[in-house]
Amino acid sequence: MAWRCAAAALATGLGLAAQAQAFHCPDHPIRLAFYPIGLFYADRNGLDWDVAEELRRRSGCRFEYAVMPRARIWRELEAGRLDITLSAISTPERERIYWFLNYIQLKQYVLLSPKLPAGIDSMESFILTGAPWRWAIVRSYSTSEYYDPLVAKLAGMGRLVEVPSEDFLYRLLAQNRVAGIFSTPMVYREKLREFNLDDRVRVADWDQVSRPSPRGIVFTKQTFPEPDIRQWQALVEKMNRDGTMRKLIGRYMNPAETETALWR
Repeated sequence: MAWRCAAAALATGLGLAAQAQAFHCPDHPIRLAFYPIGLFYADRNGLDWDVAEELRRRSGCRFEYAVMPRARIWRELEAGRLDITLSAISTPERERIYWFLNYIQLKQYVLLSPKLPAGIDSMESFILTGAPWRWAIVRSYSTSEYYDPLVAKLAGMGRLVEVPSEDFLYRLLAQNRVAGIFSTPMVYREKLREFNLDDRVRVADWDQVSRPSPRGIVFTKQTFPEPDIRQWQALVEKMNRDGTMRKLIGRYMNPAETETALWR
């Protein structure tokens, strides 16, 4: 596996040195993998890069970074060849072998084809329109408490297109082959530019019921026993409280979106 070792920051001041000394780090460099998607990560930039660098700086631990597809990240974590990844969704199965420390919560918005009549202003009204309007989602992707049963209803009607990745969603939308997709600002801001869709889609909030879905930093229990994860939890909670997460998220979202995205 090709690793890119993060440049070690020189500790300045007695306070930072004391903090680094007090923090219990693993015996090996922490192996952290990024998944390229939207404004979370691309070429040593994005929210996840910023968060990882803040973790490294505050803990004083040695980090090694890698970039790989999401499916491979989960395999490498399970095999013990990775220690941390970011922007992941917790499930009961995953929580048995990983710790999840939440740092952002994301609301699902709908991105609509300009060909869809403006009078269709909810998922219920979209369902009532019937054929030929279809919706697209990433296969096996959970959206929200509100949307999931309605998506299942669309699937039963034969009006749901399932694709393997986010790029396929935007391609279908650009080609007007579907009426709408789900996405979050951290993804669609980048993808709309990439697919030249900035002025060609309508973004709407059709879910007034569900809470935003949390995303967490994943730590393997194999590397981080419970006494150690408590110090990381305190570190992340301090970043949530002291304005650091607000500042980092605010680099990629507008103030209203940032306020919604802050983990509380």
